[in-house]
Amino acid sequence: MKKRILCALTAMAMAVTLLAGCGGSDDKKTEAQTKEQAKTEAAEKGADAVTEAVTKADEAGGDGNYTIAMITYSLAEEFGVDVIDGAQAKADELGVELVYMDPAGDMQKDISIMEDLISQGVDAICIAPVDADAIEPYIDQARAAGIVVVNWDIETQAEVDAKVLDNNSGGGAMDADYLVEKMGKEGKVLIVSDLESVTSTWERILGFEDRLKEIAPDIEIIEQLSSGTRDTHRTTVENMLQAHTDITGIFCPDGDRTLGAYVACEANDRKDVLIVGYDATPEQKEIMKKDGAECNMIAVVDLHPKTLGSVSLETAYKILEGETVEAVQQSEISLMTAEAVVNGTYE
Repeated sequence: MKKRILCALTAMAMAVTLLAGCGGSDDKKTEAQTKEQAKTEAAEKGADAVTEAVTKADEAGGDGNYTIAMITYSLAEEFGVDVIDGAQAKADELGVELVYMDPAGDMQKDISIMEDLISQGVDAICIAPVDADAIEPYIDQARAAGIVVVNWDIETQAEVDAKVLDNNSGGGAMDADYLVEKMGKEGKVLIVSDLESVTSTWERILGFEDRLKEIAPDIEIIEQLSSGTRDTHRTTVENMLQAHTDITGIFCPDGDRTLGAYVACEANDRKDVLIVGYDATPEQKEIMKKDGAECNMIAVVDLHPKTLGSVSLETAYKILEGETVEAVQQSEISLMTAEAVVNGTYE
């Protein structure tokens, strides 16, 4: 019988959702509706209802398909939601059950989710860990239990079955190249930094910094750690703009930092500060369209998150099917510039 796992989904109101509504009268429920009702009840009751919900789902019957779990860093970020969207589309195509959880950037929640998934015996886990080091023993436990583990986006050094990673350092270098092209080879650049344990953003920072030093050694680099929400990043950047009035550029290694920096510059009338960042979300694209040629968020690296989610899930599926996959796959990246968006040349 197909193995199932149901955890509380804290992002139920997100645009992308796993749980479908159940229709029909009680005496005419289809098997699929019965299973979906069990899932919905679990989500409403919270993580304590996992075992009860799994039992109900199994009683409804199963067709032998795989259950694959997708764990993002946070579903508060549009990037994470898009990853789930891509994974869901591929799951529908392959006929597998996708379940997803939201650790909300909390390492302890991430660990708890892994423990739940291991105890419920899903077939595979695709994970972008909150803390690449802290998650290692739980990945080891999952694989010891016979669960396939695919590591995506945030790289861990734990032994996994496969990895689907971005060219993080290359993306950082892209941002550096474009910033220097537009800003010149002099000035002061703020890096809105992240924890070293978040390996994806850390690699982007190193890639940006190394390239900037290489092509524009006279640019002064200052760095400020900012952990938390978009509002946190806005406050961080506002404080730095006040402390360093001569800042001419800002680099942000993810979407929330990028948008936080943009709002901070708007609020402090610093449209002269050029921002390069990450994620190429619809919100960022709309800002570029709205501001036009004067937009100071001049470029963001596009990680194509839907593709990332799709490839990660398909990789797990192929391993479960006994197919050989590459140990490390590089996901595509590109640079979305405000200039290209305004000209209609970036799709």
